[in-house]
Amino acid sequence: MTTGGRCGNDWLNAVKWRYLVFGLVFLAVLAVLLLAVFGVWVCRDWAFVCEHTGSRKGYRQWRLGLKTGHWTRKSPLEAFVASQEPGAIVHQWTSYAGTGKSLLGLSVSYGHGRPGPVFRLDHDIQRAWIEKNDAATVRALYDLLVSGNEVEIEERVIAVCNEILGDEEEESPRRD
Repeated sequence: MTTGGRCGNDWLNAVKWRYLVFGLVFLAVLAVLLLAVFGVWVCRDWAFVCEHTGSRKGYRQWRLGLKTGHWTRKSPLEAFVASQEPGAIVHQWTSYAGTGKSLLGLSVSYGHGRPGPVFRLDHDIQRAWIEKNDAATVRALYDLLVSGNEVEIEERVIAVCNEILGDEEEESPRRD
């Protein structure tokens, strides 16, 4: 009398293969989840600011190189200069954000450039300042930004911000 025979071994082998396949699938799923949570980026959100106008643009870059979700926000300074002199705009784009996202949307890596002082001139400040000044003054600001003179640009941006933000403080009631 034989026990197990050929039939018994086939069944035992099939059960072993099922456990092996199940174990491999489980490990693969676990590995993907761990990589998704702990640091493998699948896409990166890039954002840039134009050092000459304060305009902003960006896109999402996927791991395989595909770029999607392109966006652009033209600054009031760019719109004003372009309306006065079409074709005069010269861009100099500097990265200010490059955040890598995991499969679950978690931020896992960061890469940023160092934009100049124009980054602090948000579009609301620009809009308010342009409304208060004549065309020659606005064009002079653009020409200064294009010049690249970092010291003068820093001083002028601070003056513009103080001019606009100082006006807002005077208009708002004090709460003492």
